[in-house]
Amino acid sequence: MPLTTQSTLPIDLTADPMLASKPRIDRPMLRDVFPALPTTEALPQQALLGRYILQLPRVTWMLLDTAIAFCGLLLGHRLFVWWDAHHLGLNEYSLLLAGVALAPSVVLSGNIFGLYDSETLWSRPRIIARGMMTVIAAMAAAWLVMHLFMYSELSRRSAATGVIFYLLSASAIRLIAHQLVKNVRRGLLVIGQGPLTGTIVRSVRRGSVPGYRLVGVVKAGMVYDGDIPVIGRVEEIEEICRRHSISEVVVANESTNEREHIRAALACLRLGCRVTDETTFFESTYGEVPVTHIQPTWFLAADLKAQRREHAFAKRVFDATLAAIGLVVAAPLMLLVAAIIRLREGGPAIYAQTRVGQGGRRFTLYKFRTMIVDAEADGMAWCQPNDPRITPFGHFLRRSRIDELPQLWNILRGDMSIVGPRPERPEFTEQLSQVIPFYDERHLIKPGLTGWAQINFSYGASVSDARRKLQLDLFYIKHAAFELDLVILLRTFGTFFLGSR
Repeated sequence: MPLTTQSTLPIDLTADPMLASKPRIDRPMLRDVFPALPTTEALPQQALLGRYILQLPRVTWMLLDTAIAFCGLLLGHRLFVWWDAHHLGLNEYSLLLAGVALAPSVVLSGNIFGLYDSETLWSRPRIIARGMMTVIAAMAAAWLVMHLFMYSELSRRSAATGVIFYLLSASAIRLIAHQLVKNVRRGLLVIGQGPLTGTIVRSVRRGSVPGYRLVGVVKAGMVYDGDIPVIGRVEEIEEICRRHSISEVVVANESTNEREHIRAALACLRLGCRVTDETTFFESTYGEVPVTHIQPTWFLAADLKAQRREHAFAKRVFDATLAAIGLVVAAPLMLLVAAIIRLREGGPAIYAQTRVGQGGRRFTLYKFRTMIVDAEADGMAWCQPNDPRITPFGHFLRRSRIDELPQLWNILRGDMSIVGPRPERPEFTEQLSQVIPFYDERHLIKPGLTGWAQINFSYGASVSDARRKLQLDLFYIKHAAFELDLVILLRTFGTFFLGSR
């Protein structure tokens, strides 16, 4: 089936299935928005508690983490070490030294990985990923300090118990805090009006963007534009920010060229507000880049992390190590799957297909066959929901992502990475690059076994779907980091139990 351009990304993303599934929250009209919004005293009790949690000093969380990590060490010592302490040379003095080495390690690691940033409490994946990185790095650092400088030892079983205890306890406390924090609504103000203003305003007013309460829009002229609530002029912005407890300000893209709007944005910065432009707010809120509303200069200002040489080297080492381990561990499962395909469906168990990789280079991708033999005898076609070409066992393989396991060999060879944009067929790539702006830029990095688009979107079946996946891929290319890779891997691992979307 040839590609068509009949479907395009709607400007109003509240019509998107991901956002439409959330309950709509009716907001008052312009005449009701202008008065002062509810103060802290009028907020629900959970929101009050969440606001208090957000205001806790960093040192409180540092002391809590240190205590939890030490309790984990103590638990491991009591369970596995104390009964054989003399034989192992481990005693209460060694445990005390471990605590002394662990405390600064936890604090330092937590600060390095952003565990104590207030934004961490707004996201469950961040809580888990940053907690894992913090405690593992802290335990490793404590062991190194004890071994090199204190001439003492740290029991591996105690350390493992400490890691597990920390992950269960500290993560649970932060997840409870997250449930309270998400009830807090930060005041959001928009300066000017641009192509994404309507999307942002309507999404926040309908409750599709958690954590914000829309105050309104300030413009150079008091003009009511559709359902955009204009509440004042830019000259009044400082008074508006104080009156409505504004914590975040979004500047419309077109307004960045207007001197009075820039002055207003700088005034908000001086008041302690976070100020971003429309595109940046869209990225951080939706986790994707609006490709129809960016210019080539976006790539110049993005400072793509994935393009840095040190990042590419570390990622290659990580990919090769994980792929080698994965091939060994998954070998029995892969042999079983291959045997089932041969017995149930006949034909080859492994399917080889040409895909486009980094820099447009083509390579051969391997995966378990999930379709009938000669599925494309009538020509190439998008994979549709409930596609009759997919075998019953193939449906299971796709839902669990087991069909992708042979690509560990592609990763070991260097054709692919563990995390990245999914590689597309050259026939589709050539056509999509003609109708979707910046489509070829997804090839700036190696394609991946899994990726940000895969965990946030289903299989693509149209040009509109391909555009949406590109927006997610560009977000990953810009923000690529070990933390984001870890979040993606954790959520991908969950599909083995919950199934893919």
